[in-house]
Amino acid sequence: MKNFRSLAIDGGAGTGKSTLSNLLSERNNYLYVETGSHYRAFSWMLMESEIEPEKVNEFIESNSVSILSKIIKNKSLITIDQKSFSKEKLRSPKVNQNVSRYAAIPALRKLLFDYQYSQVELAKESGFNGVILEGRDIGTKILPEADLKIFLWADAQIRVRRRSSDGETDSIISRDQMDMNRIEAPLVCAEGAIKIDTGQFSPDEVYEQVMRALELLR
Repeated sequence: MKNFRSLAIDGGAGTGKSTLSNLLSERNNYLYVETGSHYRAFSWMLMESEIEPEKVNEFIESNSVSILSKIIKNKSLITIDQKSFSKEKLRSPKVNQNVSRYAAIPALRKLLFDYQYSQVELAKESGFNGVILEGRDIGTKILPEADLKIFLWADAQIRVRRRSSDGETDSIISRDQMDMNRIEAPLVCAEGAIKIDTGQFSPDEVYEQVMRALELLR
C-alpha cells in the first residue's frame, strides 16, 4: 500500500501514549492498537478464573485460546475466546494493580506476539493509511522495523496527576520498576526512536512533532 506507515509508540503509564495515538489515528486514518489492553484483558480473565501469575504457564500449555480482533472505528479491540472487555474491566483498580505481574510472564508475551504483529497486515487489509502499535515493547520487540519509533516520558508526579484526573488509581512508580526490570521485553527506549518529554508540551504540540517526523519519511 502506497505511503502506508507503521508507528511504534512506547512509554510508561501516564506519559500520554493513548492521547497521542488517538490524535494520530483520528486525524490520519491509522488503525490504533493499544497492546496494553491485551495484557489487561488477559489479566482480568485470569484473575476472574483465580489463576495466579505462577499458574499462567500451566494454563497456556493446557488450553487453546482464541485471540481475534474487532475493529470499531479506528481501534482494534481484542477478543479472547469470543469475549470482549469493557473499559471498566480493563481499567479497574484490581487490573491496574496486577497487570504488570501478568505482563512480565514470558509465556503470555509469547502468546500475544504473533497476534500483535499481525495487526500491521490487518490495518493494510482494512484500508487504513497506517497502523499505530502502542505499548512498552513495540519498538524493541514487536515492531522494531517500524517506519517511526517514538518513546514518550514525563516526570512521575506529572503522570500521577494525569492518571488521577482520569479517575484512575495506578501505582506509577512500582509499575515502572516492574516493567523496566522484567527479563522479557523490558520497557526501554528503542534504538533510533524519537524521545519526547510530554510534560513539556501540550498534546497538540507532541502530535505536531510526530507529524513533522513523518513528513521527513516521504
